[in-house]
Amino acid sequence: MRNLITARLVLVPWEHRFLDDLVRLSADERVMRFVGSGPWDGRYAGERHESALGQWATHGFGMRAVTSADDGRFLGLVSLGESRATGFETPVFEIGWWVDPAEWGHGIATEAAASVRDEAFSRVGARSIVACFHRDNTASERIMAKLGMSPHGDVIDRYGEPARMYALTRAEWERLGSPKPLSP
Repeated sequence: MRNLITARLVLVPWEHRFLDDLVRLSADERVMRFVGSGPWDGRYAGERHESALGQWATHGFGMRAVTSADDGRFLGLVSLGESRATGFETPVFEIGWWVDPAEWGHGIATEAAASVRDEAFSRVGARSIVACFHRDNTASERIMAKLGMSPHGDVIDRYGEPARMYALTRAEWERLGSPKPLSP
């Protein structure tokens, strides 16, 4: 379980020490306003925390804490999980991100998501990746476009809410010319 390292960030495989950060972010209405579930209570955040730990143990990928390379501060999270999206060459994975509101507007989500996008294709073996956003969440839509993803239609998210899906295939990713070796 290696860290992913970017110019400003260290993306750490999910660990027990990040539970309080997940509880705090998932209870923040600003972070959760575009998540169909709305804010989480501490119990549900704990269940999702345990699930994230289990995904790493079982699959060797999953949610990562986004931390500052300078001082190790928790800035948010980025996730990679298997997707049930249809109409794509498999395996298909979904990426997502949450950033602490104090860090919004600094490119943290784009930098973290690009690193996980590259991991999905280079190490995990994705043939396609998808990401979903609620139509009012134009910030996430811009991030998806920066990642090289393109619109793939409207869907219903895991919480039963309408969302828009963006996708990127391995061939499209290779044409981006951005694949980089992962840091050890």
